[in-house]
Amino acid sequence: MTPDRLNSPVPERPVDVSATPDAVPLIRRALRERERMLEAGRRGAAGPTRSAAPAGSAARTSPTSRSRKGLSAVALTFAVAIGVATSVPAMALLTEEDVRAQAIQAQQLAPATPSDGVQGFAAPAQQGVASIVRDGMQVSSREKVAGLRSMRIADTFTNNPAGAVQWPFPLGVPISDWFGPRAAPTEGASTNHMGIDFTPGSGVPIQIMADGVVREVVTGDNGGCGVNVTIDHMIGGQLVSSKYCHMQSGSVRVSVGQQVKVAETVGLVGNTGVSTGAHLHFEILLDGTRQVDPYAWLTANAS
Repeated sequence: MTPDRLNSPVPERPVDVSATPDAVPLIRRALRERERMLEAGRRGAAGPTRSAAPAGSAARTSPTSRSRKGLSAVALTFAVAIGVATSVPAMALLTEEDVRAQAIQAQQLAPATPSDGVQGFAAPAQQGVASIVRDGMQVSSREKVAGLRSMRIADTFTNNPAGAVQWPFPLGVPISDWFGPRAAPTEGASTNHMGIDFTPGSGVPIQIMADGVVREVVTGDNGGCGVNVTIDHMIGGQLVSSKYCHMQSGSVRVSVGQQVKVAETVGLVGNTGVSTGAHLHFEILLDGTRQVDPYAWLTANAS
């Protein structure tokens, strides 16, 4: 070897870092840090790290969602039922026996309690109040319950069994003739009908329209009205009288001057006087004398 070569500098060789024991942990730590930075970068680009829903998950619903849907279905069914109940007449969905059963139950349970519109009516001093020895309201109720089982009914009116002013029957019944001008149905009958004719059937109990005092009782089969009763009531501060005609002989349950209650029985449907068949001719007289259309008046005033 020549002296020149011996004096020339020896080129430095690259240091094998991996062979340096102290350097190994530093390299691994740097790699881990780099991996973390790369992973963080991928997450930032992909957005939130929530896992994607598996295919078909849209068709799956949570129990809460199912319960909400169930409640919505129940609410819809209830709304439809309410719509039907309010749009269909009450009697349209019931049989005649159902209507009778409901009326009998209401008749047995409902108290006769007058409202503020009906005041007590005192009998004039010259009229003695006759004493009638009977069970009163209990007998009246039994008669009406028995009558409900056989009476003819119709969708002509709706009666409130707890009302202070009521129709002459607990249920709607057929009406055969109305108030006003008409052709006389038989000899001796009027051509200007001053009441309306209810035809529930012979022997059906007739109920008193409101609290009041009996003014007149005709027990004989005389004159056009036959056996009849007139009762005075104070309603809304006004004298209003009700008249019940053509009742059966011997069926009158009241006497002159007696204080009576709404829905008590006044008598039974009959065929006395000038009549072509068993019916109740019913009149309303304002101020005790002026006859008005009973159907219109009851429609406006019955509870």
